[in-house]
Amino acid sequence: MTQLMINNVNFHVDMFEEKMITDTNTGEELKRLNFSFSVVGKAAYDKYDAFFEDPYFEVTNMETKETLTLKNISHSTFYQSPEITDHTNIVFRVKLQQEPVKAKEQVKNEQPTESTVNEMLSSRIKFKALVELLEEKGLLTEKELYTKIEEVAERDFDILRDELSHSKKEVKA
Repeated sequence: MTQLMINNVNFHVDMFEEKMITDTNTGEELKRLNFSFSVVGKAAYDKYDAFFEDPYFEVTNMETKETLTLKNISHSTFYQSPEITDHTNIVFRVKLQQEPVKAKEQVKNEQPTESTVNEMLSSRIKFKALVELLEEKGLLTEKELYTKIEEVAERDFDILRDELSHSKKEVKA
């Protein structure tokens, strides 16, 4: 059994695989970790399901003492939350991977392209048209709109920002 420290949380992992893959865009050799661990009950499921929603993790292999910052590629179980009881044994499968250094440097220096600006404008135009249509039909008031925008922004802002700023295609191993 391997022990991993992930964002200062200790994990006793049941299955552990470490492999090197080659990034198809940069040619860099990257480390990928695949592992599984088990928890029991709905509270533990909810806790770890939320934990692995973060986009990046600091991971230390406690046997080798190697520490890496890895991107969250995926996490999954065979269960959906409503199926889980306080006695259900749940196995999480997690895939984390290094990001190419060259890709990180490229992203820092990128300016929005004309197509990105056009896409943003198109989204704003569609949003404004939808709001105007709902207001004209009496289905929405300006106050309701801004209340809902604040609610959704408070709930989802960080997640959506991370999705947009870190959206890269998964490298096929």
